[in-house]
Amino acid sequence: MSTRRAWPAVVAVAFGVFTVTATETLPIGLLPEMASGLKVSEGTVGLTVTLYGLFAGLLAPVLTAATRRLDRRRLLLVILTVFVAGNVLTAVAVNYVWLILVRLLIGFIHGVLWAIVASVAVRLVPPALSVRATAVVFSGISLATVVGVPLGTMIGQWLDWRAAFWALAACSVVALVSTAVLMPPLPAQGGVYLSELPRLLRAGNLRTAVGVTAVVVIGHYAAYTYITPFLLRNVGVPPDMVGVLLLCFGAAGVAGNFLAGAVIGRGPSLRAIVLALIAGTGGSMALLLAVGDRQPVAIVFLLGWGLAYSALPVALQTLVLRSVPQAREAATSLYVLSFNVSIALGALFGSLALDRSGPSLVMATGIAFCAVALLATTFLRPDATES
Repeated sequence: MSTRRAWPAVVAVAFGVFTVTATETLPIGLLPEMASGLKVSEGTVGLTVTLYGLFAGLLAPVLTAATRRLDRRRLLLVILTVFVAGNVLTAVAVNYVWLILVRLLIGFIHGVLWAIVASVAVRLVPPALSVRATAVVFSGISLATVVGVPLGTMIGQWLDWRAAFWALAACSVVALVSTAVLMPPLPAQGGVYLSELPRLLRAGNLRTAVGVTAVVVIGHYAAYTYITPFLLRNVGVPPDMVGVLLLCFGAAGVAGNFLAGAVIGRGPSLRAIVLALIAGTGGSMALLLAVGDRQPVAIVFLLGWGLAYSALPVALQTLVLRSVPQAREAATSLYVLSFNVSIALGALFGSLALDRSGPSLVMATGIAFCAVALLATTFLRPDATES
């Protein structure tokens, strides 16, 4: 494709990522409404998010291997079609069993999207623009957090939680149609059998990248999942300001995402960038814990955390792609497995810390995992991290 035709296709893929991410996380903003409508507890509704993520992560390598010969455009269209159907079925769910079965179905296919989307982005543009294309596609995640979930939550609160999922189904249709129109055929490349996935981990940088991803994601979600009680109790933020601060955190994340796309490949080594971003993430947490109730300073460090952490997926995904360039999608499926399972583990560790000692221990847990990730990153071979 010419560069002029490639970017609309990249944006279409990014919008698909936006709708998929919003589908995964929207129940978080609608827990009370969905619980009331389906006559279950909020924690029970929350399980639909946890199980969704576990399904997506654990099945990503299996389904990536199973679909290794399918044209990537056709596979993306199948995935988006499932999300259209899934959001419609969620909107008309008559009970909790219906809801959980639909969520598991969507989670089943979700991991395949994450395994292929980065390799699709880099194939649509010239090699020199591959990192920028990856950043654009990954911006769909940040935009879903900053725009999609808050907007869906407002729709659900103003009208009904089902209306929010009808709106999300409409967005999924737009993503499906735009992908069908703008994206060219992309024959499968570098397909790997499931039995060969362990062999990929013999590549030292990939093994380190997957390990670093696991540790830093556990650290982030251990702290971020329970950031609300920390802001309320430790920083003394008024309850009506928490939502505003989380929105600012997400906006900082969008900026970090695009900053990573602009910096990677244009100066510092990728190893140095990953080290700096992990240090920025853990350091911001540490300073946030240290400043206590000095709110203006605490807010600065909160935004620094959002900026640094949201740039990490672009850097880590680029590291994975460069570690095993001959098997990008298979390597990414292992990255997806590590990322999604670590989200669930992070939330679990954070919950244990909160119950044991309160929000301060939650933040300290996140800091400790970031320190381990920083140490693990030093094992990357600098010569093998560059394109």
